[in-house]
Amino acid sequence: MAGPDKVQHFTSTQRVSEAGAVELISGPERDLLCVLSYVYLACGQSAKSLALLRLVAHEQSQDIGLLRILAYALISERRGDEALSVLDKLDKLDDEPSSCLPLMLMRSHALRHAGRMTEAQAAFKRYVLLRGSTAAIEQQ
Repeated sequence: MAGPDKVQHFTSTQRVSEAGAVELISGPERDLLCVLSYVYLACGQSAKSLALLRLVAHEQSQDIGLLRILAYALISERRGDEALSVLDKLDKLDDEPSSCLPLMLMRSHALRHAGRMTEAQAAFKRYVLLRGSTAAIEQQ
């Protein structure tokens, strides 16, 4: 609505979650931002994706799916240290067994971008070893 100074003013609607935290982004808005960031990421525009993800991550810091995409976007932007921080959080939150290998691979890339080559190589070797043993079990 335009005020007396002919400037368009917008009001922010704040929601209070069940946990008592103030939410500035609603569920549909969050979903839209995540979809847009995913499309940007898929199109090779990781900087734009990262900007959108940071908006949502500020509000949804415990959302595993969001954190996975955020880690990938950070790796795409060569922000290894930040990606490692997100991956550490995911290690605590994500107890899905199928997440172990992809997160291990992302960790090796994040370590490489952080300039920690010895650790990156060790993480990648663990990934290859576990991937190989998982493939052998699945073939039986």
